[in-house]
Amino acid sequence: MKAKSSSTLAATGLIAIMFGAIGKRVFAWHIGFWGGKSYGLHYDWMFVLMNLVIVFTNRGAHVLLK
Repeated sequence: MKAKSSSTLAATGLIAIMFGAIGKRVFAWHIGFWGGKSYGLHYDWMFVLMNLVIVFTNRGAHVLLK
C-alpha cells in the first residue's frame, strides 16, 4: 500500500481543525451561517473544500503546467 504524503496528511488535519472550529462556532457561540456582523460559516467551509481538493487530487498531481 502506498504511503500518504505529508501534504495529504496535513490537509486531513486541517479539515479536522476546521470541523472543530465550525462546531465551536455553531454549538458554543451560537452563530449561524451568516454570523450577524462578522464572517459567516462560508469562510470555514471554503477552507474545508480547498483541503478536500488537496486530498482527493493526490496533493496537486493534476496541474496545468509542470
